[in-house]
Amino acid sequence: LKSIVTVITLLSLEMLMKKQTYLDYISNYLDEQAFEQFKATYQQKISKSIKIIEKRIQKSDFFSLVKRYGRELVAPDLRGDGQIYDDVLFVHKEDTKTLGSHFLHQSGYFYIQEVAAGLSAQILDVKKGDIVLDLCAAPGGKSVQIADKLSQLGGGFLLSNEPSNPRRKALIFNLNRCGLANTAVSAYQGQQIGELVSEVFDKVLVDAPCSGEGMQYKSDSKTTYRDEKNAQQLSKLQIQLLISGLKALKVGGELVYSTCTLNALENEQVIAAVLKQFPNQIELLPVEINQKSAGLTHYLGNELLPEDQAQKVARFWPHIQHTGGFFIAKFRKNSSLPTSTQIDQRTQQETGYLSSTTLQDQIRSDLLENRGIEKQSDFYFLSNDNAVYLTTKEATTLPKGIFIEKFGIPIFKKGHSGELIPQQGLVATLGSFAQKNIIEITDQQAQKLSDKQDIVIENGGNGGFLITKREGKPFCLVKQVGNLLKNKLY
Repeated sequence: LKSIVTVITLLSLEMLMKKQTYLDYISNYLDEQAFEQFKATYQQKISKSIKIIEKRIQKSDFFSLVKRYGRELVAPDLRGDGQIYDDVLFVHKEDTKTLGSHFLHQSGYFYIQEVAAGLSAQILDVKKGDIVLDLCAAPGGKSVQIADKLSQLGGGFLLSNEPSNPRRKALIFNLNRCGLANTAVSAYQGQQIGELVSEVFDKVLVDAPCSGEGMQYKSDSKTTYRDEKNAQQLSKLQIQLLISGLKALKVGGELVYSTCTLNALENEQVIAAVLKQFPNQIELLPVEINQKSAGLTHYLGNELLPEDQAQKVARFWPHIQHTGGFFIAKFRKNSSLPTSTQIDQRTQQETGYLSSTTLQDQIRSDLLENRGIEKQSDFYFLSNDNAVYLTTKEATTLPKGIFIEKFGIPIFKKGHSGELIPQQGLVATLGSFAQKNIIEITDQQAQKLSDKQDIVIENGGNGGFLITKREGKPFCLVKQVGNLLKNKLY
């Protein structure tokens, strides 16, 4: 990487010599008229947008539902090569309740996602049966998109990797909330994975850690002044992550690189550096979005990408596309990259997860007896000392060189005597199949539960753990004690 770092360092020297405000820095990229338009975006709000979890509810049903709450969903005008990029939708006419606290969000029916940020997972274009790696996955928006798409296609599996413990907790929370069982989570530094397992994933997403200028430019004090030293350090890391992702990718597979930042150092310069290092092994593919802006060819007199390559990548500017700032590039791997194989010793030991025939029969029997849930072909259960997890059989196809922190979704916790204690994950994954021990609630009651309150009902009893439903759609777990439904949402 020495020659790559030298190029990046030379590009940054002039900018490092003086302290720049963020707006002064951006003015170097834009002509006078465009710069005035960019400044005007400081006075504008980026429209709220969401991704519907289609494993949980059909889009048409969700559209009808939210219309009753005074909201309207509008698809962005983004399309290309026969594709319509409408996985993330604008939300208009918001009511007084914020999206994040709405009961449909708390129960995993949608994920709050910015429109441009939601494009990289769509550009990855996963297919049925793909084994996919999200290399830098937290807080989970793109993993949610990928796993939901694979679920709709009828097969495939996602490994979501995140090294930071607090961020990984957020990732796990969001996967659990949305009930996406065709997932597993690992905790490696992203640079490691390509050396641990090479050429095993059909698709790879590298949504790299970045300076965040594209989303934070209006509110984050860190972007008041440009921190070129930080951007330069991030650029070095991004190159390492991109190379790691390419090594983990199968020959013939495709990788998407993205950031939510606007500077060239973390975008075009990263792409140019990796293309220069592996000119024969990889190729840049066009990002087919008609409404995109092309990449930059030069900055401060330095060439970034040739014109034909710059046309292939995608930039999104707040003043042009009216989204957050974002960058996307797509690669195909044509031949192997050199690797130096590493071994994680933990993978040589027992994982602690069991998947016996006895376990499958035990859990299926419990679900049928206590919930009226019939056997489904894609149910696959794993257990450890603490819990039982629902996943899919494709979990067994993950590469053996990766240590998995968590499989699927926890649906039961194990009690002190080995008894199975239902968890919210049971509702998120299998609640729609439940025919027993369910109770219908109103929207008002659902919102109370979402607000971490218990609710009182007319008919008392000791019904144990119940699955609440509203209009037949599963919402959350409660424990009935007399006339009280005790909240077990989280």
